[in-house]
Amino acid sequence: MERELVEDIVIVGAGIAGVTTSLGLHRLGIRSLVLESSDTLRVTGFSLSLWQNAWKALDAVGVGDKLRRNHQRLHGYAQTSFKFSS
Repeated sequence: MERELVEDIVIVGAGIAGVTTSLGLHRLGIRSLVLESSDTLRVTGFSLSLWQNAWKALDAVGVGDKLRRNHQRLHGYAQTSFKFSS
């Protein structure tokens, strides 16, 4: 008798990590439920900074190249702290 494998996966948050995880699972044939607190999708300006391992994950689900083609890539960053006196 063969036993059926059942996957119960709940992903909390429909941000880039949640949606990418859900997409990767879907491509493996594993169903998941994505929970998001917002009632609607929002279209606003944003900046997205990703480390190298995040790009590897996006490449694994097939969207990394599209993101690279359609968006500017920063090749470094600088951090500054300002001290204001009154």
